[in-house]
Amino acid sequence: MGTPKQMIRPVTLTVQQRTFLGIVTVIIAGTVWAQDKTLESVSLEPEHNLLVLPDVAKASDSSFELEDFQIKIESATDKVKYEAWELETTDGPIVHWESKSDEPVHLVFDTKDKKFRRLVNKVRVVLSNYSELETLIEETDAKRGKAYSKLGYAVLELPLDKHPAEFVKVLENRAEVQSVFVMIEQPPEIPL
Repeated sequence: MGTPKQMIRPVTLTVQQRTFLGIVTVIIAGTVWAQDKTLESVSLEPEHNLLVLPDVAKASDSSFELEDFQIKIESATDKVKYEAWELETTDGPIVHWESKSDEPVHLVFDTKDKKFRRLVNKVRVVLSNYSELETLIEETDAKRGKAYSKLGYAVLELPLDKHPAEFVKVLENRAEVQSVFVMIEQPPEIPL
């Protein structure tokens, strides 16, 4: 006697079953999306690698990973907490707080100095010919710029809502640009 053949019957789901499966699929997909995301990096100087943090509105209550660090962002009522852990160490997190405001804050994490840093809305650009600076300003989102050709670079000022790291990615592809770097906000110097 042979083994009985199994019959394959099509399964018809009720509306409630399909709705339930759809909700479960969305929850699973949402959970996977909310887990670690990859951050891009941008250069400050050749020896510094900065992890670009997304704007708070896009990244609150998220975690990200790049290189040897995991970064978590938690949003509270009036503040945002940033934490960075160096993977494969037992060190505690590096914590940074920002107050929520209408003005965008562009943050990066400096993997060399292990610090969160604010970017200024300017970039430093090395051009092959500084006479092309005005054309560069006109063809990009830069507000204005000034060449310091004796120092070997120009500084472009950006609108407040333009992320300097995104602007760097745009300029890197231009023929007249040899190199471009973001600029970090320097703490005020207090005389001793």
